[in-house]
Amino acid sequence: MNKKILFSPIGGTDPIKNFHDGSMLHICRHYLPDIVYLYLSHEMMEYHRKDNRYIDSIERLSIHLDHHFEVRLIERDGLINVQQYDIFYQDFREEIKKIENDMEKGDELLINMASGTPAMKSALLVMATLAEYRFQPIQVSTPEKSRNKGADDRDDYDIVANWELNEDNEKNAPNRCTEVKCLNLMKMLKVETIKKHIWAYDYSAALSVAKEIKEDLPDDAYRMLQIADARIRLDQSKISALLDDKKYDIYPIKEGNKQKIFEYALALQTKIAKQELADFIRGITPLVVDLLENILKKECGIRLEDCCTKNTKKDMWEWNRQKLQKMGLLEMLDSEYTNGFKKGPVYSHHIAKIISYRCHDQTLNKRINNMVNIESHVRNIAAHKIISVTDQWIKKKTDKTTQQIMDLIKYLIVRSGISVKEGYWDSYNKMNKKIEIFLRQ
Repeated sequence: MNKKILFSPIGGTDPIKNFHDGSMLHICRHYLPDIVYLYLSHEMMEYHRKDNRYIDSIERLSIHLDHHFEVRLIERDGLINVQQYDIFYQDFREEIKKIENDMEKGDELLINMASGTPAMKSALLVMATLAEYRFQPIQVSTPEKSRNKGADDRDDYDIVANWELNEDNEKNAPNRCTEVKCLNLMKMLKVETIKKHIWAYDYSAALSVAKEIKEDLPDDAYRMLQIADARIRLDQSKISALLDDKKYDIYPIKEGNKQKIFEYALALQTKIAKQELADFIRGITPLVVDLLENILKKECGIRLEDCCTKNTKKDMWEWNRQKLQKMGLLEMLDSEYTNGFKKGPVYSHHIAKIISYRCHDQTLNKRINNMVNIESHVRNIAAHKIISVTDQWIKKKTDKTTQQIMDLIKYLIVRSGISVKEGYWDSYNKMNKKIEIFLRQ
């Protein structure tokens, strides 16, 4: 845990050249990695077998700095053509993946971007840009801030002389390492994908992409994506656990059961935007029953418990003929049904008849009947047949578009006693804008 690990290709300037550290040794000097992986091509393996120059120099640096380096070799003795980019891109990906799989929480992976052939450096640069793996790229400038000179003999390499004449061993020698801030292209692409998903109200997909780059996202952005995903699923307990302070405030309606009904209606509204019209139609029933229950209480002064008995096993209200008789509603209901009114579950068309009987608001009753007809007729077709539910199909069956049905729902919500301002219906878009702001931080 909390180890530093260096992955370094080995090139012609390693370990020491022109009286200065090569890039691999210079990174070891200034970052003190605990584990050093040396990637050796055929040519570098030949030098290694000849005089052990790479490990020997690291061991001398270990004594000089009083720091232990564990050196591990990645041997590619058959790798002769070192200018082929594709070879290194694939091989580096596999080797770095192996290293990351062995890393523990808190470990840091450093990558030497300065050693090796141009093909090696290009492969590592692409990996850093795509950010497939989490590592810190390190660049090392030459002592003269220009191209490395090629004067000294790499075949007849004097390990002791190179070490003793190495000017980087001096106390005030400059640190030539630079941490490369690569353009994180993969992160950018995934952030844009997240944005597309949230504006399609597909928060599950957005959160799935966010999990892939969680450590690169602001905490606020990731939490808001979790909240949005829980919101579309109406998981209020999860949202309560995630909400922190007012910066995460998403609810335009805050009052208990009213909030529950309004949030359900908002989620239903997104079904239209996503063209999930079969789900939209099927989702109407529970909402309409709740709305009519509230309208019954608000407009007629009648509560369901005045007319019903709670079935605790099924957690639902069932009509009670004795209570209906006491409320003066049984005779009316018996007359509305051919074989009389039977006790059983509460359906929207039952409540609609009571409201029509007790409330004389013609506009309200007309719209309730329209809603009940849509809910009972079209919903049953969509729920029990394999059909393609389109806006045209809904218009043909109901003489109303999905948006007109949604407008009916909005009207009934207000009449049920929920005070809704027009801007409240834009709540999901406001939440999406807040997520976008957090993603930019």
